[in-house]
Amino acid sequence: MRQSAASPAGDAPPRMYFIPFPTPGHALPMSDLARLFASRGADATLVLTHNNAARLGGPVARAAAAGLRIRVHALPLPAEAAGLTGGHESADDLPTREDAGLFAVAVDLLAPLFADLLRRHPANAVVFDGVLPWAATAAAELGIPRYAFTGTGCFALSVQRSLLLHTPQERVASPTEPFLVPGLPDAVRLTRSRLAEATLPGADSREFLNRMFDIERATAGWVVNSFADLEARYMEHYEKDTGKPVFAVGPVCLVNSDGDDVRERGRGGDTGAAAEAARILSWLDTKPARSVVYVCFGSLTRFPREQVTELGMGLADSGANFVWVVGDKNDPPLPDVDAAAGGRGLVVRGWAPQVAVLRHAAVGAFVTHCGWGAVTEAAAAGVPVVTWPVFAEQFYNEALVVGIAGTGVGAGAERGYVWGGEELGGVVVGREKVAERVRAAMADEGLRRKAGEVGESARRAVEVGGSSYVAVGALLNDVRRRRRHGG
Repeated sequence: MRQSAASPAGDAPPRMYFIPFPTPGHALPMSDLARLFASRGADATLVLTHNNAARLGGPVARAAAAGLRIRVHALPLPAEAAGLTGGHESADDLPTREDAGLFAVAVDLLAPLFADLLRRHPANAVVFDGVLPWAATAAAELGIPRYAFTGTGCFALSVQRSLLLHTPQERVASPTEPFLVPGLPDAVRLTRSRLAEATLPGADSREFLNRMFDIERATAGWVVNSFADLEARYMEHYEKDTGKPVFAVGPVCLVNSDGDDVRERGRGGDTGAAAEAARILSWLDTKPARSVVYVCFGSLTRFPREQVTELGMGLADSGANFVWVVGDKNDPPLPDVDAAAGGRGLVVRGWAPQVAVLRHAAVGAFVTHCGWGAVTEAAAAGVPVVTWPVFAEQFYNEALVVGIAGTGVGAGAERGYVWGGEELGGVVVGREKVAERVRAAMADEGLRRKAGEVGESARRAVEVGGSSYVAVGALLNDVRRRRRHGG
């Protein structure tokens, strides 16, 4: 991991662009990242679609009003040119998964708009989402250094790279037969049913491999929302494997204070967000310390109705208090869930102020899909997790949390859902298992203690002199060095 002394005095603020894929799981941490770098002296521009600019612009505007050099530049998503109607500018806003292909085409059509922005307002560096290779191409054509924001941690990146290069999954007889992922610092075992390729429709290993190598060639370094005490050996491993430096600058959610930034995070443009946050946090205020399990599966998960029912009844059977965020694209839970819980549950439709909830003293555990943002937010809050991966690299994140960090227990999901085909996936975890794992996590003092230690490490990492603080300075110095020497 690259570390460096303080930046030279008198340097002009480096101009940096930050561009995420337009969905909350990518745009939220990128927004935090832009504010983090602005707080350390960068001149930061966060490039978003109009929809996400409305959601995420509030904290940026407050940071600018406080004197930081930061702004949002909104680009119109060329949806109609891609054949996508309805004005949808964020992946979580799509009415059906059948629109995902057209949405991806529309996102690619942002490429000339971003290139034009770079020509009109040149930058010293671009931090681009790893799933937007055209952003790196646009910067390269103008001689601008590119840094890939990975969207996940170095453990998952290392697992994925090993699977693509060595293909151990092709040498087992069934989807449930465990195999060893070769070449990692730890003995990590997976099954084919838990791989990203098994949960992404039309996924092709060769396509993944080519994309991985394209990004490795394009980037000057990896910007990772992680911290040394969580996965230091995998940061070093990934640096060695790719030959590019890792700048582990997280958890970036800690850039949010306990005020409006955290209470309205992700829904700043929604007039009802403040009231909804107040309702949820006030409900938590009435509960004893560490007595509530928080349940949320991110913005893209859409369980089939029967799995929603099993989850809800399992929470009711667990005996724990719970806040359950039900995605607004899901069918509503059955009416008897509230009755069965005896008033112990608060069901939330669509959105909750997740970072604020996880920081609340009443929360004792977090049932999560293991999206990387959720993993780092739980780590930052020192909250143990019940892991329930759904698709993509989430099973790899579970292996880190449960098998290496020791801050979580598995819910028992042996397979994921195919993204876009969840209705055909049936029940993955039944109500009895849900209740059992929630009770186990809430009662495990060792698990709670370990999660608390990781939370302390996360907070130390972002303080002055901490590993993530130093990494931010190292990246800024790298940008300045490249500026002085012409990239």
